[in-house]
Amino acid sequence: MDEPELGPGQEDQTFSWERWLAQGLKALRRTLFRYDFGLPDAFWRHLEQAAHELLAAARIFFRTLRDRRRGRKTTTEESRGEIEIDWE
Repeated sequence: MDEPELGPGQEDQTFSWERWLAQGLKALRRTLFRYDFGLPDAFWRHLEQAAHELLAAARIFFRTLRDRRRGRKTTTEESRGEIEIDWE
């Protein structure tokens, strides 16, 4: 059975956990970056850097899934080793 095509301005009304989570994360990010909550600039810099790291990790994760589905052997660019942390 074919699903009806949605016209301009119409959205799919079925519930999607992925869409719900994505919308919630976008709203949380907008709220966090709209108000500073009296937090120091170092916090905001770290939060922005962490967001970039999360996106980079997600990109690697999805590329690996895509390659596995296509039957490609995934190669490790660098082996996971110890992580150095600068505790300042």
